[in-house]
Amino acid sequence: MKNFVSHLFKCTLGFSLVVVSVVTAVTATAPSVAVAQDAQKPAVVISLASIEQLMGNVGYLTQVAGSPEVGAIITIMSGQYIEGLNTKQPAGGYVTFAPQPSAVVFLPVSDFDMVTTKIEEMVGELEDVGDGVKKLALQREIFLKEKDGWIFASDQRANLDNVPADPKLMLEGLYETYDVAIRANVQSVPAELRQMFLSEIKEGFERTVASEDDDDKRRAQQEVGGRVIGRIGRFADEADQLTVGWGTSSNEGKTFIDFSATALAGTNLAKEIESAVTIKSEFAGFLVPGAAATVHFTAPVLKEDVEKTVLMLNAAREKALEEIDKDDDLPNDEARAAAKDIVGSLMDVLQQTIEAGKLNGGATLLLEPQNINFVAGGFIADGKSVEKDLKRLVKLAKQAKDNPGVEVKFDAETHGGVSLHTIVVPIPQREEEARKILGDKMITVVGTGAKSVYFAFGTDSVELLKQVIDGSAAAKGETSPMTVNIALGPILNFAASIDDDPVVAGLAEAMKNGQGKDQIAISSKGIPRGIAYRVEVEEDVLQLIGQAAKMRGAQDRDPF
Repeated sequence: MKNFVSHLFKCTLGFSLVVVSVVTAVTATAPSVAVAQDAQKPAVVISLASIEQLMGNVGYLTQVAGSPEVGAIITIMSGQYIEGLNTKQPAGGYVTFAPQPSAVVFLPVSDFDMVTTKIEEMVGELEDVGDGVKKLALQREIFLKEKDGWIFASDQRANLDNVPADPKLMLEGLYETYDVAIRANVQSVPAELRQMFLSEIKEGFERTVASEDDDDKRRAQQEVGGRVIGRIGRFADEADQLTVGWGTSSNEGKTFIDFSATALAGTNLAKEIESAVTIKSEFAGFLVPGAAATVHFTAPVLKEDVEKTVLMLNAAREKALEEIDKDDDLPNDEARAAAKDIVGSLMDVLQQTIEAGKLNGGATLLLEPQNINFVAGGFIADGKSVEKDLKRLVKLAKQAKDNPGVEVKFDAETHGGVSLHTIVVPIPQREEEARKILGDKMITVVGTGAKSVYFAFGTDSVELLKQVIDGSAAAKGETSPMTVNIALGPILNFAASIDDDPVVAGLAEAMKNGQGKDQIAISSKGIPRGIAYRVEVEEDVLQLIGQAAKMRGAQDRDPF
């Protein structure tokens, strides 16, 4: 363990130095791209929370995962390697391009002599090169300098000539929220360098497309990939900041990763982001409390994407019509003509939906032991047209050679302006597992409103669909671009009810004894001139991961 902690400490320091060294080496290949802005922000900032905060979170995470002894040993053994450092202050690094490429790492220090002694004990002798700068000769030279309670390190001595008096200010408070964070100030990266990286991406994409033998796939790659590269290029020109951070909150019982992006004021990108985060949702009712999984989304369809998507839909329409001509289940030409008309009508509605410029919808999954209910749906330009096509499709299906006795009831009832149509499909005796979950019949519901379509199945699917419709009406006006919630408790209870695996049963039992914090969540929200996403994992999930590893390890060691 001592060797492990020593290696961990060396790797932590070494990683920071290597990152900034590599960036400096890359930028040195483009010496003409310096930016003449005196007050320019660093191009990249790396933030590390204080040692006290980091070690506290290590202890919390290892305890939750069921291995508190690991956290305790790391804390004890790392003590000797952090002597001389100020454990209450954050650390970090930065990369700038003005007046010249520069990459620097900084650490808070309380006793510089003690730190240099420890470095010499671990990695080699330091050479005094004047003006308070010391040099460490490894595979690459590293220069160190102490100033006002901070150690600055770089692979170029000149980078230490004008270090900030308080580098903590460069972190812009990232260390208060995150254990580790990286922020890129996009416009502080010279335009020539951004263009160089974009060219590399484009060349790699073109090589990939050229190697594709299938003409249809190659055209699809060119279409989609070309749009993506165009977006990347525009993002590089109009973005302001990109931030990625990982944090832990023991008080709230969770760990999380954040990603955020902001645009320059007045740019088209800023307008597009604003339109994305301010769309009003008509389907927030999919976020059903207590569900095993829920999804809700709103997104604009940009004008430039509408035209290209319509072209793709037209190609799909032609393909579908060709397949109908080959379908032997359709008894005659009249049936084929009817099928083509239905496909054409559905494609028309889909095209109208895209042209409306908004995607909005969601899904909900409810799980209980040996019971499943699911509903999905969203905005559609003409729900009543879909209803007519569905009725025509059922009439056509009755002409097929194989009719399994499906019971269809249109307009079984109406709820919240949505017509509910039920489809009951017998489940064969041989499908034992399906019958265990769904019974002897699978109940499916299709809901059609003026501007909505829903699909649901399960023994209680009608009531679940009604709940979603009512919840959407009550929550009208929500603007979250995307929300995904997954609860492991119901998922494991359901899995244990249909699977004899002892590991699954053990994990389900462990989850019952948890703190009710079994969520994995993805959420998004609007921020000034930007959007932020968060992936959040609650502590019962972390505990489950640790327990699963132990149970699987014990199972692997069991010779019987």
